[in-house]
Amino acid sequence: MTNLPANSSQSKINPLSEAVHAVTADLSLEHVLRRLAEIAAHLVNARYAALGVPDGNGGLKNFFTYGMTERQISHMDHYPLGMGLLGALITESQPIRLDDMKHDARSVGFCSGHPRMTSFLGVQIISKGKQLGSLYLSDRLDEQPFNAEDEQLITLLAGHAAVAIENATLSEQLRKLAIVKERDRIAMELHDGIIQNIYAIGLKLDLARTTMVVDSEVAAQIVDATHELNGVIEDLRRYIQNLRVGIDHTVSLDAQIQEVADRFRSVSSARLVMDVSPAFTYLTDEIIHALVQVTRETLSNIARHANASEVYVDLHETAKLLTLTISDNGTGFDTTNVSVGNGLLNTRRRAAQLGATLDLTSQPGHGTTLTLTLAL
Repeated sequence: MTNLPANSSQSKINPLSEAVHAVTADLSLEHVLRRLAEIAAHLVNARYAALGVPDGNGGLKNFFTYGMTERQISHMDHYPLGMGLLGALITESQPIRLDDMKHDARSVGFCSGHPRMTSFLGVQIISKGKQLGSLYLSDRLDEQPFNAEDEQLITLLAGHAAVAIENATLSEQLRKLAIVKERDRIAMELHDGIIQNIYAIGLKLDLARTTMVVDSEVAAQIVDATHELNGVIEDLRRYIQNLRVGIDHTVSLDAQIQEVADRFRSVSSARLVMDVSPAFTYLTDEIIHALVQVTRETLSNIARHANASEVYVDLHETAKLLTLTISDNGTGFDTTNVSVGNGLLNTRRRAAQLGATLDLTSQPGHGTTLTLTLAL
């Protein structure tokens, strides 16, 4: 453990111990990361603080800030992507402490609208030789540059932060395993129980039609009922497939979206154009799963009902919003005079669970556009 200077104030150590104890007990990884950025800022009296999580490819997968106002964030084109000093801290194991960033050649890559910052202190969060993230601080409130004591305090915090992050990560992994187990149970019950029962009902109806003397109208109704039951079976099978596909949240959003696109192209002759951002800041497993399932369900509906020749999927993120837009040039429909199927109900439910808004616009002969908007 790093030894603090003899003149270090005990008043800084006590809040650090209390904060670390509290954050280590938190089982939400996102809450832990946000709280660590806040603790770091208070510990060295910094105006701005952030915690970045590397993506394994030289950039940042997540970036959590403290100290910036909503107005400042709204002026930024995007959050940092891991270039400049932040990128240097991903590859350099030693802390970086600068009195004035503009005098360092590595200080590049600031996006348009980024708040002006002067001093800088960055420390890696390392556990068992693996970098879990980095703490970044800028501009002490007393206008003084960061000193050696600040660096040692943040280095001490980074050591505790590694434990807190690993604890929260393990908790989320256990939660995912429980979800996977429950999904497997539901899928098995649907397949081995409900689907087989529905199939048996369909056989009985078909047997009745062929063995009993019924008029043509009743026979036609039995045929229609049998077809509807077959449709329900296919919907349940697709639901089971979606349950199992959704289990692996470790697969990147890009890979999962591409898998959905490939499947659409295999069943539809429509030209599908995908425009998906190469990097996102605020993605969680919950958001990834919802985005993939909404895209899957919407493209499935287009393939079955729209008779479209052009389909567009656009998924992008700004500093304030994540937006998914799926549009087609198909037959369209009157949104005021159409029954809502289970697919759209599920899509609306997923959006509501995320706290996102869902907008559906369509006109007969003019295609359909679905837009999901999530405030970040």
